Amino acid sequence: MRKCTRYIFYFLILTIILASCSNSENSMKYKVKPSALGVMNEIVVITDNDLWTSIVGDTVRHFFEGIYPLTPRPEPLFDLRQYEVGEIYSQPLKKELRTYLILANLDDTESEVTKFVANDLGEDRIKRAATDKDFNTSVGRDKWATGQILIYVFAHGTDQLAAAVEHNFNGIASRVNEHDSIQLDQLSYARGKNIGLTSDMLGRFGAAIEVPADYKVALNAPEDHGLYWLRKDDKDGALNMAFRIYDYKNQSFLSKDSAVVRFNSFGRYVSSSAPNTYVIVNDLDLPMLEFERTISTRYAKEWRGIWEMENDFMGGPFISYAIVNETKGKVLVIDTFVFAPGKKKRDMMQQIDLIVKKIKW
Repeated sequence: MRKCTRYIFYFLILTIILASCSNSENSMKYKVKPSALGVMNEIVVITDNDLWTSIVGDTVRHFFEGIYPLTPRPEPLFDLRQYEVGEIYSQPLKKELRTYLILANLDDTESEVTKFVANDLGEDRIKRAATDKDFNTSVGRDKWATGQILIYVFAHGTDQLAAAVEHNFNGIASRVNEHDSIQLDQLSYARGKNIGLTSDMLGRFGAAIEVPADYKVALNAPEDHGLYWLRKDDKDGALNMAFRIYDYKNQSFLSKDSAVVRFNSFGRYVSSSAPNTYVIVNDLDLPMLEFERTISTRYAKEWRGIWEMENDFMGGPFISYAIVNETKGKVLVIDTFVFAPGKKKRDMMQQIDLIVKKIKW
């Protein structure tokens, strides 16, 4: 009986040990990754310090910190932070950020970032990079946290690596912007949508425009081509969108000069507390930029510049859009501007741009 009891005791101990090991394995196997931290337009550059102070770092800064179009005071396209591989692993929170750009000179086999990239990409792709000079980028996701994007740029030699950064800048910037689009949408519609104004816009202009909940009507002047001015006020400043619809007769309507006239005509409605004030385009201090776009599958023109308050000391950036519906002979004109004294305006302009470019018309 004692021997039987001893065997039962040993069996129970063994069962507990095995169960503990199994639970430990399952815990490791199903460990949930944290959600990535950080804000849009921010890129963490992982590279060696000597690369960051070389032509490689100069090239990255030249392109990625290029001027965002268009703000009164220059603001960069992206905000950069640079760390070495050791810093990433010694401080766990630095592994939980959203967007990484990893730069490696594959000729430097002793470099920590080269070893890091070789481990992530695998032997086959590293061998391919040695023979295929056009193979110098790769993209990874969710390495340390969910919602991450990691863009690897690699080459043999610093000059070749700098050239790879320059050649791939547009594609990398597009990927980062696409990755940021979810966060931008969440920021723009943090309080949801204004169902009433969204429905109103459809009735007025025949356009499906998702108006965020925190916008309100600043001016309704239907006699002026259906002018409908919507405004959002928050702690940092004011975001404005003014909609009008015109008959489309010829290409001259889409000229830069015509865009200035239309914006200035809207600017007559915008004033400050000072007497005889109104908003006009200032294309003397900074040039007005012009782009061709496709919005809602339709041809559109976009103009970016800065505005100023006549007879007062105010100013800021604006974007004007003209979306053409040739079938109906109409043009939907949207004049937008931001007023945020002392604040950065890039992210605000991106919010407006997102709202406009989601239009279905």
